[in-house]
Amino acid sequence: MVEDGIKLRRKYTNVFAKETRNNFVMERILFPTMCCMAVIYIFLLVFPILSLMKYAGVYNILKNVCNTENVNCILLSLVTSLVSLVITFLFGTATAFYIANISNNKMAKLLDIIVEIPIVLPPAVAGIALLLTFGSNGFIGRFLSQYNIDIVFTPIAVVIAQVFVSSAFYVRVLRDSIKRVPDEIFEATYVFGAGKVETNIRVIIPMLKNSIISGLILAWVRSMGEFGATLMFAGNILNKTRTIPLEIYTLMQSDIKTATAFAAILYILSFSMLVIVRMNEKEDK
Repeated sequence: MVEDGIKLRRKYTNVFAKETRNNFVMERILFPTMCCMAVIYIFLLVFPILSLMKYAGVYNILKNVCNTENVNCILLSLVTSLVSLVITFLFGTATAFYIANISNNKMAKLLDIIVEIPIVLPPAVAGIALLLTFGSNGFIGRFLSQYNIDIVFTPIAVVIAQVFVSSAFYVRVLRDSIKRVPDEIFEATYVFGAGKVETNIRVIIPMLKNSIISGLILAWVRSMGEFGATLMFAGNILNKTRTIPLEIYTLMQSDIKTATAFAAILYILSFSMLVIVRMNEKEDK
């Protein structure tokens, strides 16, 4: 009995010593290393923005906002992005509800992949794909050209490009929110005689208003910052298809100070919208 007690004590002593060494490694070595890596990563994100804001300057930003040519670019970006936002809300809402209510998991996953492809697709590739679709020799463009409807290199092309690259952000946010709604809420509305469409419109959509707003803001910010697809599909035509990112690209070739001011405006706008999104998420919780 005494020998068994000694062996058991030694066993627990060895285990305790091993756990102590592991805790020492975790707390004294790995944790500080992880903190340093996090700080480096945050600095990597913050310093370029600080450099941008410092170089642009408040006076230069205000000066360029008042320039007529720049104002036209800003207005074009606002109008096209708002139109694309309305289209995203109408079609994206219907798509999100349709995917969320599909009982076939394989079909739902396939549709998820199709909807989210524009998120990972390089913008230039998206622009080429849209050009080959809506161009004069494209599948849809050939049909439209019979009625003298030309989409390429027009503001309509800007809107289509924005919808293509940004709508997935809204659909994904809304779809995930719908899936988190308890089944009891749907069942209760059905008991009271409401159909699926009436339930979605009168109950679910008002209940998910914060998620809808957050998704729309994300989509709108993405639309405002769209560059590659717009350049390839709509071109860079002054007062017609030149949005803020395209104006930045153009000014970088001749006036980097003005381009930096425009970039700072776009950053401030994006940052403000993301703050609103986070506030909406906090209210949901």
